Amino acid sequence: MKPRRAIAVFFVLPFFGLVVGLLVIAALAGGLPANQAVRPVVNAAYNAAYVPAAYREWVVKAGAMCPEVTPQLLAAQLEQESGWDPEAKSPVGATGIAQFMPGTWVTWATDGDLNGTADIKSAPDAIMAAARYDCALAAQVRAYVEDGKAQGDIQDLMLAAYNAGPDRVRQYGGIPPYTETQNYVRTIRKLMEKYQQIVPDIAVGTPFGDAVVDFAMRQLGLPYSWGGGDERGPTDGFGAKGAGIYGFDCSGLVIYAVYNASGGQISLPHLSQLQVTMGEPVDRNAMRPGDVIGFDPKRDGDYSHIGIYIGNGQMVHAPKPGDVVKVSNLSESFYANSNWLVRRFG
Repeated sequence: MKPRRAIAVFFVLPFFGLVVGLLVIAALAGGLPANQAVRPVVNAAYNAAYVPAAYREWVVKAGAMCPEVTPQLLAAQLEQESGWDPEAKSPVGATGIAQFMPGTWVTWATDGDLNGTADIKSAPDAIMAAARYDCALAAQVRAYVEDGKAQGDIQDLMLAAYNAGPDRVRQYGGIPPYTETQNYVRTIRKLMEKYQQIVPDIAVGTPFGDAVVDFAMRQLGLPYSWGGGDERGPTDGFGAKGAGIYGFDCSGLVIYAVYNASGGQISLPHLSQLQVTMGEPVDRNAMRPGDVIGFDPKRDGDYSHIGIYIGNGQMVHAPKPGDVVKVSNLSESFYANSNWLVRRFG
């Protein structure tokens, strides 16, 4: 990473206010009562559309390493540092997609892709190392704030420490009065806008189905990961199609959206074949946004895929390995020619 280089970031962390405790109701009972309301939440959702496809998985995975280092932050840094070029090399010797100086790489070298080597020119290695470095700075400036030695937003102080060094943050009790450092923070905040999508708050009184759609749509662009996703959000999956991939599979996305839309009251199993047996049966001609659609492509009773209806003949889903959470048309032959089961949970 090149020292004293202006990059920038601002991110409002998503959080979900759950009004009900850990009570889990049986989805077999038919879901929530009509007019069930959800608590308001705020969200600046990560938008992976401008991240090169080869790096999306690594940006998401590294962006879950600590609260202050989000995918948006890393995307902004990587664009600013190298323009996403893993072969980039600056006149002063900064190398790779994250522009580590060789001396700094000795300390932060990371075997991100677990291939047995930590290569400064390997995008997975450098992206994971960049997140480790940022998280360490965040921990350091957080300690300053907790000890009364600095004031300010932890992310802003982390970026200031990245640019000017943590000792300067401590010396000045916050962002140092250097024009370059202050521009650094402002620049990243602006660049972050490219990699995030401000999603309107889900307000109290939002219809349950609309809330299901909103929660699912916030995950657009995250990788498919077999076995990935739970009530809290994306996770690492398992097996050849999920291990080391931070994202959702089709039923994991449904679990997340329904659980959060229900205020934590409906917890579904991680299996599409079971999800389609729960909730209230709905005729496919009477679907509403938020209904869950199971697909049996071989027409043999195996509902191997599931998605969330969003209206206008479309659904949001996690389709298959190598793909991402996205919107698809139900008129596509794979879906149109399958047997359907539609369920409603509230």
